[in-house]
Amino acid sequence: MKSEYKYTTMKDWIAFFVSSFLIFLSSVFLVIFSVIFTFFRLVKKSPLLVFASILGLVLLFFVIQWMILPIFWQAEENSVCITIKQGDSMTRIVDRLNEANLIKDGTGLLILAKLLGKDRHIQAGRYDFEKGVTLYSVFNKLIKGDVTLSEVTIPEGLTIKQIAGILKREIQIDSSEFVLVATDSQFAKNMGLPASNLEGYLFPDTYKLSWGTSAEKVAQILVEQFKRTFTDSLLRHADKIGFSLAEVMTLASMIEAEAKDGEEREMISAVYHNRLKRGMLLQCDPTVIYALPELDRPLLLKDLKVDSPYNTYKYPGLPPGPIGNPGKASILAALHPADVNYLYFVARGDGTHIFSSTLEEHNRAKNKIKQARKNQT
Repeated sequence: MKSEYKYTTMKDWIAFFVSSFLIFLSSVFLVIFSVIFTFFRLVKKSPLLVFASILGLVLLFFVIQWMILPIFWQAEENSVCITIKQGDSMTRIVDRLNEANLIKDGTGLLILAKLLGKDRHIQAGRYDFEKGVTLYSVFNKLIKGDVTLSEVTIPEGLTIKQIAGILKREIQIDSSEFVLVATDSQFAKNMGLPASNLEGYLFPDTYKLSWGTSAEKVAQILVEQFKRTFTDSLLRHADKIGFSLAEVMTLASMIEAEAKDGEEREMISAVYHNRLKRGMLLQCDPTVIYALPELDRPLLLKDLKVDSPYNTYKYPGLPPGPIGNPGKASILAALHPADVNYLYFVARGDGTHIFSSTLEEHNRAKNKIKQARKNQT
């Protein structure tokens, strides 16, 4: 007996898919109808339960959106930052988030902040947000004041104005305001310093500071670091050698300004200590430069005649106060000079000096350096 094979045509396939789709739609309709029917039965029997269930679903939706689902990222970069100024309202903060394309609608943030009483207690500073952040993490970061800290390095030997310039560049502090704080005699007194300003006591170091930190706070941080560095044992040693804290810091600032080569700090310190003991003029060029803050050229002989208490070519002893803010190495050098009898030094021009014990040796050293410079030209 011969078997027959029947081919499946395109019409057969279409009929199959259509019938399957109709069965699927019928099933969906039955499920929806059953849900609606059950819902209305529950409404009749227990309307409170239905209301609670709907409310629970709505709350669940908002919890998922708030705490689990990441914010739809609209920014081109993988991170955005916003800056909050002192006194910014929550409305203004939400506007900044919106301007940064971090959120579309900040109503939820405003309401929650108001309910928690946090709408007026957001810390000023810079906040960084990474891609994938949730609304909850944004809100939590703001109310915790989790600001981004910047590493700010204050090099040794800078003056108040130079430090103010760095702070303005790095964390947007008003440089004029910082100078006013640092030169306020009452502020210096409140910080327990034996000076009318903070020159010499703004300790050079690397600090982690937040954008928008007040000038007073930054000044306090730098002075507190100085106090931690200048320990009681150093104070006792200063007293032992007959120096006050202010005198140590003044001498240390001069050493810092002269010692381009760190290995020479103790030698330079010895020169000044020896001159002070003999009542000689200290003749420190950086003190004259400090007396001429607008000077923008090399020091000339005529500058050495300027009438200023900081001019150590004209007035004996140490100047009235520090001429910069020295680091720990220069402070230690001021307290522990080298055991040498040098009274003079002259710069070679490469950051090092030639040290001499007599004026005759010193003049020979100066002539030697002049001749070497002539030979180079």
